[in-house]
Amino acid sequence: MTLLTIAEKHREAAVRFMKEEARPLERALYAHEFEGGSKDAVLEELAKFQNTDGGFGHGLEPDSRCKESSALATTVALQYLIHIEAGHAEPVVREAIRFLIETYNTAQPAGWDIVPREVESAPRAPWWNYNEQHDGWGNPAIEIVGYFHAFSELVPAALLDELTEHAITHINVKSTKKDFHELLCCLRFAELVPASVLSEVKSAIDEMVAGCVSVQPEQWEGYCLTPVQAADSPSSMYYEQLKDSVRLYLPYMLTKQQEDGAWWPTWTWGQYEDTWPEAKQDWKGFITFDALRMLKAYGIVTG
Repeated sequence: MTLLTIAEKHREAAVRFMKEEARPLERALYAHEFEGGSKDAVLEELAKFQNTDGGFGHGLEPDSRCKESSALATTVALQYLIHIEAGHAEPVVREAIRFLIETYNTAQPAGWDIVPREVESAPRAPWWNYNEQHDGWGNPAIEIVGYFHAFSELVPAALLDELTEHAITHINVKSTKKDFHELLCCLRFAELVPASVLSEVKSAIDEMVAGCVSVQPEQWEGYCLTPVQAADSPSSMYYEQLKDSVRLYLPYMLTKQQEDGAWWPTWTWGQYEDTWPEAKQDWKGFITFDALRMLKAYGIVTG
């Protein structure tokens, strides 16, 4: 029995979960990715998480249930917008970029609050407590600079130049080479910036990939950065480097699907126990969509 044959059963269970139990945003993303659903449907659902200041909140990033706008939730929105190839003229995009420009703190250390002070009054994971000393470099500021390049028509040229230089310096000098969350921001940055910018940081990102990606099967049971997160398709920048571990990980990934058809978060909050089940359910749709997308990219499931 081939992996493709085995995966078909997994796909059927995951599709049922996505259509019946995922939140409407991920349902729309699934329909767009696999069934020819409209981009407008995704934009309509995503806009429900957007505030009048242009930023996103309302639990878009499920570990923070804060309704107020945050750089964190806004980068998640932009990940989705990039995925559906939304253009800079889309109001949702324009407002998101406006929010990030207006909330950039030029005082030293310059950057963004990853979450706002209001998060302290909302259910959340303990790692999303407000931290006045955190300037957002390199999580999520490096990723934000990538979006500023993707939608450069909306960003003042001088600001884009300033932030690009800051990102280059941070990646080369200050980046935490073992922090895989920071690496994910760098990988998104790398996919969106011009080749001339990427060439200045590529060796540092190479070092982060070598230090952060868990390539051994015994590491995958814990909370880690998996090979397919760093190379989510054969066209990914680091696929050739990681292809051997990717091939091992894909069948392992199928074993982690749960009885309800979803892939579940591997973490818990340890607090706000009355709210965590709702956040967990949101994460299940988020993670299951991502799993199906990667399995499709590698030809393991069809769609």
